[in-house]
Amino acid sequence: MHESLYVIRRGQVITTIIFDMGNVLVDFRWEALYHEMGLTGERFDRMAKATVLDPVWNEFDRGVWTDEMMRQAFVERAPELEDKINELFYDRFPDILRKFDYTDEWLDSLKDKGYKLYILSNFSRKGIEEAASELDYIKKADGAVISYTVNMIKPDPGIYECLLNRYHIVPEEAVFIDDNPDNIEAARKFGLNCILFTSKEDADKELEKLGVKYH
Repeated sequence: MHESLYVIRRGQVITTIIFDMGNVLVDFRWEALYHEMGLTGERFDRMAKATVLDPVWNEFDRGVWTDEMMRQAFVERAPELEDKINELFYDRFPDILRKFDYTDEWLDSLKDKGYKLYILSNFSRKGIEEAASELDYIKKADGAVISYTVNMIKPDPGIYECLLNRYHIVPEEAVFIDDNPDNIEAARKFGLNCILFTSKEDADKELEKLGVKYH
């Protein structure tokens, strides 16, 4: 069981839940997809290191590079896999995401209890547009800050400031759920209650400790 990263303040009442998306509300299933594309062994490792595991992927989410710039950057890192990189970009990109079975019910339950819901996520324009059917839960949120729209990515302090200021969120009344410890640490500096996501079940337990009841 991971150590709790939430902060309890005397007399606080949680009114707002802020969600990351990747691996919290939607499965970023790149490993499964690359296997489906026939990549194994060294070719799998090369593809991963040239794309999702390379720091340049952050620029994809930051929204400062065009899709073609991204494709070319990946090809430069693994030119022998250009056919597979093209397959990913032109044919299979929507398949990199799958909404979790619990996502809609989780958000609906919280919303039915009157909680405000927001999304703060590192995501590319290509992902948002091409995998829209897997991200339809976004419309359930009261607001969202997606990295490519503001040219900032977590854990940049500016993206947290953008969310808090845009939607007038009181940090002490909000809890932020993310699967990345660095993003959690950055959020805590703004006074947000935080839950490091490892599973939906554990997140529910942490929410209950914060006084969130929605079942």
